Amino acid sequence: MGGEVSRQILEHKDVTEKLHTSVTNFVKSLSRSCWLLAISTPTVFLNFDVVGKKYEDVHKRFTQFATKNHVATTSEVGHKCIRLVAWPCLQYEKEGFLAKGEVVVAS
Repeated sequence: MGGEVSRQILEHKDVTEKLHTSVTNFVKSLSRSCWLLAISTPTVFLNFDVVGKKYEDVHKRFTQFATKNHVATTSEVGHKCIRLVAWPCLQYEKEGFLAKGEVVVAS
């Protein structure tokens, strides 16, 4: 399915050469990154699984992404809990991390 969507985007009549090149480079870079994650030793992964958790519990692996406006709580996400993962944390499967992620925290 993803290949079909990419093809439709790149073949659309309003796609400029610059956009075509940018999308192509992004897909190549994403593919390479996914391949490197898959074959890495020790195993690493992108951690998106923190929505709804208290920010204070994961602050060592994530930084709080600044927003201009107040971020409301919901029935699933309480006060000072993570509402959205803006950028995932790159972490080892067992323990530790390579790069911090960014999250939006409900205020």
